[in-house]
Amino acid sequence: MFLLVDFICRLFMRGTQSKFSRFFMTFCCLVLSGCTTINLDNNASIYRPALPHYDNIKVAFVLGGGGAKGLAHLGVLEELTAAGIKPDLIVGCSAGAIVGALYADKPDLAHIKQLLLKIERDDLLDISLAHLPYGFSNGWAMKQFLKENLTAKTFADLQMPFVAVATNLKTGELTAFSSGDLNKSVRASAAFPSVFLPVNIQGNYFVDGGVANAVPVDIARKIGADFVIAVNLGDQLSDEVPSHVFGILKRSLEISYLQQGRLVTQTADYVINVPLASVGTFDEGLNPYVYKAGVNAARTSILEIKQKIKQHQRQHLKKR
Repeated sequence: MFLLVDFICRLFMRGTQSKFSRFFMTFCCLVLSGCTTINLDNNASIYRPALPHYDNIKVAFVLGGGGAKGLAHLGVLEELTAAGIKPDLIVGCSAGAIVGALYADKPDLAHIKQLLLKIERDDLLDISLAHLPYGFSNGWAMKQFLKENLTAKTFADLQMPFVAVATNLKTGELTAFSSGDLNKSVRASAAFPSVFLPVNIQGNYFVDGGVANAVPVDIARKIGADFVIAVNLGDQLSDEVPSHVFGILKRSLEISYLQQGRLVTQTADYVINVPLASVGTFDEGLNPYVYKAGVNAARTSILEIKQKIKQHQRQHLKKR
């Protein structure tokens, strides 16, 4: 719900000059008469893929959701890895799943930086009214982007362990994908509700992982991660003053989202909070700013992270 309200406020309330505003108004007019092939009320068994367990995951990065804020993950990865803090596992949610998959596929940050700094909203979000009333993007643009930029077709093809999380629309459960079709799993993780069509996997329909848990630290723990670094992109409220009913609702849900993020990251060994309150889920033209925010947040955390890792290792040795 927070995601939908944010989309309405950011795109619709700005006025009719935006092509996305016009699309949204068209969506509202057609929503009740749209055609779709989705059957959410089916008899498919609940899909709960088993989590893998690794014995040698010393450091795990959990990259949280955040839409346009997701480019901050690139800055964080760049700074931490340059300082010698490299992940043995990446767990990604939504935008974090996209960045995480690219890194797990080819941990060449110079290449990923060149790719993502020039990315625009249209590269991931295309408009199609064919699947109303369940969404007005069928995910084709995101599918093509991932197809063109991921060498791996399945999780097994990746160069390092990676998990993408999505929300099962029927059960409300957070589902972790670590095997099978990589492209489809990442798209499910980033399927922003009401904007993207839910993604069908094994007869179950999935939407954005952030609906259930935007920073899924617990997944990294269950897999066997020893030291977990969480990157939270939603730990700051914007300075916007609500001026209409949508604004009040958005602000209220924003607070709820912030509190949820703080709750789910409590079990992380270290949390990097990237201050991006002024950036909306679908904002564009801010890539350098968002990337730099990630760089700065990580850079100021490196010394403390290294100290905590050493302390954690000493405590681990004492237990042996």
